[in-house]
Amino acid sequence: MLRVALVGNPNSGKSTLFTALTGESAIVGNWPGVTVELRKGLCTIEDQQCEVIDLPGCYSLLGTNPDEQVAAQFLERGDYDVILNVVDSTSLERSLMLTLELTDLQKPMVVALNFFDELQKSGATIDTAKFSEILGVPAVAVSAVVGFNLPVLKEALLRPRVPNVMLLDRTVENLIRTSQKDSQLTRFSALHQIVNNGSALDDVFSSLDGVHPSEHIIMERYRKAHEVASQVMTKLPNKWAVSDLLDHVFLHPRAGIPAFLVVVYLVFRIIFAIGQPLTELAAAVVSYAATGLTSLLPNGLAKNFINNALFGGVGNVLSFLPLIFTMFFVVSLLENTGYMARASLIMDRWLSRFGLSGKSFISLILGFGCNVPAVLSTRTIDDPVERKVAAMVIPLIPCSARLPVLTVLGAALFGSRAITVVVFAYVIAVLFSLVLAWLLRHLAFSKVPSFFALELPPYRRPSLRLTFKLAWFRSRDFLGKAFKVVLPLTVVFWLLMNLPPNSSVENSFLGLIGRFLSRTLLAPLHLNWQVSSALVFGLVAKEAVLSSLGQIYGLSGTALIEQIGRQFTFASGLSFITFFVLYVPCAATVGALRKEVGTFWTVVQFVLQIAVAYVGSLLVFSLVSLFFK
Repeated sequence: MLRVALVGNPNSGKSTLFTALTGESAIVGNWPGVTVELRKGLCTIEDQQCEVIDLPGCYSLLGTNPDEQVAAQFLERGDYDVILNVVDSTSLERSLMLTLELTDLQKPMVVALNFFDELQKSGATIDTAKFSEILGVPAVAVSAVVGFNLPVLKEALLRPRVPNVMLLDRTVENLIRTSQKDSQLTRFSALHQIVNNGSALDDVFSSLDGVHPSEHIIMERYRKAHEVASQVMTKLPNKWAVSDLLDHVFLHPRAGIPAFLVVVYLVFRIIFAIGQPLTELAAAVVSYAATGLTSLLPNGLAKNFINNALFGGVGNVLSFLPLIFTMFFVVSLLENTGYMARASLIMDRWLSRFGLSGKSFISLILGFGCNVPAVLSTRTIDDPVERKVAAMVIPLIPCSARLPVLTVLGAALFGSRAITVVVFAYVIAVLFSLVLAWLLRHLAFSKVPSFFALELPPYRRPSLRLTFKLAWFRSRDFLGKAFKVVLPLTVVFWLLMNLPPNSSVENSFLGLIGRFLSRTLLAPLHLNWQVSSALVFGLVAKEAVLSSLGQIYGLSGTALIEQIGRQFTFASGLSFITFFVLYVPCAATVGALRKEVGTFWTVVQFVLQIAVAYVGSLLVFSLVSLFFK
């Protein structure tokens, strides 16, 4: 099997090209020992089966970022047959910085000059034959979005060539040769050692040039990239581009924020206008299937398990799939248009005060819809520390599943003014999430520096076909993770509620747990055993808190609201709302969080969120009790 290593900068269209080459054959896994994601897919070229390995997007192979280190280690190890370097032809000079590093590996290589159709529309072009001659490798002009020249690119992968060595200035070459002679290193390894570990010739080199070797190598790379680009590319005419016109609105200091809020509003309108009816339809189908299947079964534990555990737990996840898919589709459209980068930039100044950057904002916004895709979306954040902080903060953002519970509790406490409680809960959640982000950044990760660097890609017209494929792939990945966590926990909670046999909910193991919690840990919050038991159900899914209260009390609708209202004082009601909106995320979110940050930090986040919820609810109870007896 031919193994192809796909390498390119972020926003170079690498993921789109990967999807175009492999279709839906991709599988996802993590690199051993790290949270960096690996994608592999299969394709066939002239009866030759190929495996395409999508390496993390990076600007350099000589950096210390986990994505860069993983890509460099894989490429240096050489467990592949050919490198496919994806280059953004509309930003050729910048993209060539990585290409020149790849030539130092001296491995068979092919270059895909992506977005070539956009380049030609702008009035410029690249002499691919001359480009190929200079680098010594096949160079193919392609457009992954529309599928332009993909058959030619596939043929080139069967006939790669080892690139020419792109020599730098004499001083750098002497330093490389010295390092190779002393340590028997390859050219690439020698450069990596010089940049990251220094050299015995540092003092001499610095005295001659006045800069560190690593800085000098970067400047030499840029000079070489500029030299190659000027030889093969016609200059763009100086004119007012549409992209610049749009940026004068979207990046304007005053107009940028209102424009962003309009975009966010439209995104959520589209998500819920399309996804919500489909979700309700999916829920109806699941309910119909549950009724039809269980009607054929005799009463007993088997029927109870299928109805409440399988259809009630797993079926609940399935019913949310249309909403999740719609969210992924709309967000993928925004990503492919180039607007996401602008949204990150415009919000950076505000979030930087809490230890986050603009890249975290979209993930936080997605958390209001569903925490699971929001946590998964943090993988687009380049800085590994910020990625971890954002993922650990997102579970405090109240997702849409918490809204029905908040509405019922608001109606029980305030009647027609239930919206007051909902607004109160959302404000509390956002404030505590920002405070937690500040604490994590300045305490847990205080020794790790961070900076916000962002490239603004040009605005592009997205491909609906490829966007649909990407949304489906992400949705399928979400389902796989959710089932692995939700199914076993659903079975556990069903057993707790139905054991010992023939016992009521109050006398079941779950009831015993609820009474224990209400008399010990939750006693300062003045929560009874019914509410404490319902909170245990919320570990699987937040909306299960409401349904479990209905099962425990044997009531629904207005009767349930009235019963809940009688169980709380004003202070204990607000305290419970605060605890509910802040306490640990659902099982599916825990699974997604574990994938993104690892088991250790998932446990840390779990403990921290319980502590935040407990302290927050105690503060609310104490403060409200001072004014409302």
